Amino acid sequence: MDTKEIINAEEGEIGFVIQAKGYLLTLEGLPSARIDNIIRNGSGQRAIVTALREDRIEALLLDRGNPKAGDKFVLNKEGVLYAFGETLFGRAVNVLGEPIDGMGDLPKGDTPLNLEGGAPAMSAREMMTEQLFTGMPAIDILVPIAKGQRQLVTGPISSGTTAFLESVVANQADTDVVCIYTFIGKPVSYVEDTIGRIFSEQGNKNSIMVVAFSDEPAPMIYLAPTVALELAESFSWEGKDVLLILDDLGSHAKYLREIALMSGQVPGRESYPGDMFYQQAHLLERGGRFNKSFGSGSITILPVLETNIEDISSLISTNLVSATDGHLFFSPLTHAEGHFPSVIPEESVTRVGRKTQSRLAKQLSIRVQTLVAEYKRQRRYLEFGTQLSENTRRTIARGETLSVFLDQEQMSFISMEVQIILLALVFTKLFDGKESSFARSNRDAIVAKILKPGKNAEIASVVESAQRGSISAEQFLRKLSATVPYFEKICQQP
Repeated sequence: MDTKEIINAEEGEIGFVIQAKGYLLTLEGLPSARIDNIIRNGSGQRAIVTALREDRIEALLLDRGNPKAGDKFVLNKEGVLYAFGETLFGRAVNVLGEPIDGMGDLPKGDTPLNLEGGAPAMSAREMMTEQLFTGMPAIDILVPIAKGQRQLVTGPISSGTTAFLESVVANQADTDVVCIYTFIGKPVSYVEDTIGRIFSEQGNKNSIMVVAFSDEPAPMIYLAPTVALELAESFSWEGKDVLLILDDLGSHAKYLREIALMSGQVPGRESYPGDMFYQQAHLLERGGRFNKSFGSGSITILPVLETNIEDISSLISTNLVSATDGHLFFSPLTHAEGHFPSVIPEESVTRVGRKTQSRLAKQLSIRVQTLVAEYKRQRRYLEFGTQLSENTRRTIARGETLSVFLDQEQMSFISMEVQIILLALVFTKLFDGKESSFARSNRDAIVAKILKPGKNAEIASVVESAQRGSISAEQFLRKLSATVPYFEKICQQP
């Protein structure tokens, strides 16, 4: 801490600690203090004012330390100065904007951090009309996400949510989407591994990591999503699309509960504070797509929640489902079997994203979902050794082929036209009478032909139709069926 900074701070209003319970401080004095003001002591330790009483105030310590009764704090009118902007790309910072990645200092902050930010009014919002492409057909076709949507990512431990989020960020590398990944109360090893993969050659270095480690003071963890949203809004004000990941709000809720109980608040259901829904919904409603009065940008929020495999009806789960526009449910069993992404489409919901799909993608999605449901129903008969009809065998074969095309490698991007053609080919004669191994061994060759059709006018026309997406699925399948002989020529038996 710069000595000059401390001296300047000491010129402000003074308060004295009369009680200290860990990071919870009670002070007398500071008559001009307001909620969310920052106060400092002579050692440079900062605290945020959280409650105003008749003759005292309460504050939460943001830095590590052990203040004691009699310690002096002064009101810092500047608050926390943050360095917003692209200078943060490729960097990991703590909640107060200080670098923690060992890559040197950042430019001195000149923008006061506003910790009282609220959601933009309805007059500042626009309809969500653009899709956020993840590069994964299991999401983009079956459970699409709109730019500005708040989509909960949930599942039990080891269900593949982290791998999914890393891939979503990596797949924005060639877009103009600003990615902000927020770690809320996560262990150091988890954070280091995730950041290492996101900033790898396959990842996305035009991203920002906001980190609150699990061993930091609870107030820092509590403030992490607030700071991340303030950072996201600074970019959306510039007309940019922002993808904000909050990993995870389950940890955030636990630290909120700890702070509330230490502050003497009356506990509610599951010992969470009574305003628990407000606390997290207040954050999530700051997402959306905005008009010119709010910068013409968007903030897409992917809040993460790790659930108990036996109980997904807890207070926080139901709160977050109510406060979001849909959810992606991930399965540890599917993840253990090696599938990626390990999302379960039939247990996932999107309330906004479907409106942003093209006509073709929307109709194809219905066909795919119908096939998936029928495939899973028919496959159960195999467990009883039942003799299967020809139609049932065809449904199972198509379902297994579809599963191959819904799977992919982590950190890999599949363009929308390739997604559409791959999934639509399942409904043509190309895979009739073929095992799923045929699709698996020829997938790369088919994708290569779609990406580079060469002089093949029929395939080029199909690719163009998939890109436009304006024709019906029925028309597209007729057009695609004409290209089956060309695809058959490049396919080999496994």
